Order: sequence, then C-alpha cells, then structure tokens
Amino acid sequence: MNRGRIGILIIGSYLTILLIGISWGSANAQVKLVKPAGGTIVINKSGSYFLGSNIVFGASNASAIRVNTGVNNVTINLNGFSIIGNGGSNSGGINASTNSGITIFNGTITKMAGKGIVLGSNSTVAGVQLINNGGDALTCTTGCLVTSNVINGNTGTGLVFSDATSGYQTNIISGNGGTVTGGTNMGHNVCNTALCP
Repeated sequence: MNRGRIGILIIGSYLTILLIGISWGSANAQVKLVKPAGGTIVINKSGSYFLGSNIVFGASNASAIRVNTGVNNVTINLNGFSIIGNGGSNSGGINASTNSGITIFNGTITKMAGKGIVLGSNSTVAGVQLINNGGDALTCTTGCLVTSNVINGNTGTGLVFSDATSGYQTNIISGNGGTVTGGTNMGHNVCNTALCP
C-alpha cells in the first residue's frame, strides 16, 4: 500500500494539511489534526481526521476547525478529546457550513463564545457533548442525522435545522436557550426532561 507523506504548512495563524500520495482506499488512513498556536485548523481535502489532544481556542470570529468551501466527505473523530473555548468573541467549534457529507463524532465542544457546530447538508453528528457554548449548539441546513448527543447549557438553541429533511434521535437536549427548531424527531430524545418537539 502507498502510505504517502503528510506535510504540514503553517501560514500566519492557519494550519494547512498537505496530503501527498495518500491512498484513501485503506480504512486506517487518518490524519492527526494539530493546532498552530492561537490559530484555526483548516481542512483542505476529503478524508478522515482525528484529534490527538484537547484543543483550547480563543480567536475571535473564527472556528477551531474549519472545512474549506468545496471540500466534502470529511470525517472528524474527536477521539474522546475536547475543543474548549477560551475567550474570543463569536468563536466557534467546527465550521463546515458550505460542505456536504461531514461526519463528526466522539468528543466534546464546550465554552465557545459562538456556535458549537455548523454544518451544510447530508452530514452526521454522533456521540458528541455540546455543552455551555454561547450560541446555538448545532445547526444544519438539510439532510442531517444527529444522534446520541448530549446538548446542555448552550445560550442559543440546542438543534437548528433548515427544514424537516434532517432527523434527530436519542439525544439529551436540556438547559439551552431553546430546544429544537425544524428537523424531524425520530424518537428517544429528551428535552428538558420532557418530549422534544
């Protein structure tokens, strides 16, 4: 198998990951995400990525992880680690607002000044704790699946969907500024100890 090479390029406060000759045919091909000091991790290529440690992020008007426009089919395994806000107005956790086929799972996003996760279409979030963020916990345009998450104490709404094509199931959504807007309740959700809308 051609394992290829991984290059890391830091430009200003942005980290760009260069993937040279990687064979994505292997299910084990993953790239470790490393944050430059005070900057955003930028994903420029489809594929699988994982965290190897907690990320503390405090930049204003930026997200800790951003998937570039036009980059689809990205998997981000938080790997049991946390993205933790540390000041910075309107800071966010993960921004993939123009992308499709994004999967995020297995970790925590907390204390961001803005939104926790922003998704485009046809994406999945599973096994994530979105806790005490300053904006909406998770937003998605269309066709998303949000399952088995804990969404608690966010200033904005827990889940925000553009329409009923997205579904949510087996989530605990409590103590947020609002519970759920849009989407389809697929069952087994708890909102503020009651049934979700």
